Amino acid sequence: MRLKVLFQLTGVCIISTLFACSSAMQLAYKKPAATTINKGKLSVIISDQRVPDRGGNNPLVVGIVRNAFGMPFPVKAAPNREPTKVTKELMSECLMAAGYKVLDHSNKTPQLHAVLKVFWSDGYQHSRMGILMPLELKNNEKSPPVWKYSVDVNTGFTVKSVGFRQFNQGYNKMLERTKDKLLELFNSQEFENKYRTLR
Repeated sequence: MRLKVLFQLTGVCIISTLFACSSAMQLAYKKPAATTINKGKLSVIISDQRVPDRGGNNPLVVGIVRNAFGMPFPVKAAPNREPTKVTKELMSECLMAAGYKVLDHSNKTPQLHAVLKVFWSDGYQHSRMGILMPLELKNNEKSPPVWKYSVDVNTGFTVKSVGFRQFNQGYNKMLERTKDKLLELFNSQEFENKYRTLR
């Protein structure tokens, strides 16, 4: 019994130390190759609407990890890898890979609006990670959307060792799957047809 308690307390100390003095998540993905095809121009606008206790109060918080007692410890992104920045970059690069030129925020070009509702992980022995991001293609901020889609990607991994490498890999896997979905959407004939109605 004493050994069990000692093991549990040791686990608490290890996880507490790791996540209190952690190296932040890098939120990385392989950049898709751009194309020379020119389908047109648009701008990407993203809004962070994550709930307060899941990144809404602190944009760098991207999840929690729990110890053997269920105590949560925050997982944070690196300061230069805040989720809305990362997802905007990802959408822009996927659009360019699909043949669209991405401009700064402008009311003179069609706009792709994204709302980041979920960018989160939670778990103990098995961590689940997910991103939920509705998209709308519009002529401007006040116009009705001509195309809508909700990007909903979920993945996970089993915690096998102490350290941050597996957490980084988990987030990166989630972003790779998100990239694949965005490339599929932006390369679709449906998206191109809807875009052409705004030109």
